[in-house]
Amino acid sequence: MTTLAMNNLWAYIQGLSLSKRNRMWLAERLIAPTADDPKTARQKAYVKETLTRALKEARAAQRGEIKLQTLDEFLKELELEETA
Repeated sequence: MTTLAMNNLWAYIQGLSLSKRNRMWLAERLIAPTADDPKTARQKAYVKETLTRALKEARAAQRGEIKLQTLDEFLKELELEETA
């Protein structure tokens, strides 16, 4: 976008009668990371992979194929990792 177009956009936005809530909404959209941001793409891929794996494990546990870790077992594992 050219500087002239950016200035015109800014002038247009300034001319709008926006409530505080509308300004906050607009600001959040303007600073939100875009899909082409490599860091955001990696984070989304990690979350998708983690949730997919968790869902598969939960379904396998429902079928009785695996036994899920209890909360106490998980906490003990975290404590061991912290002390290592």
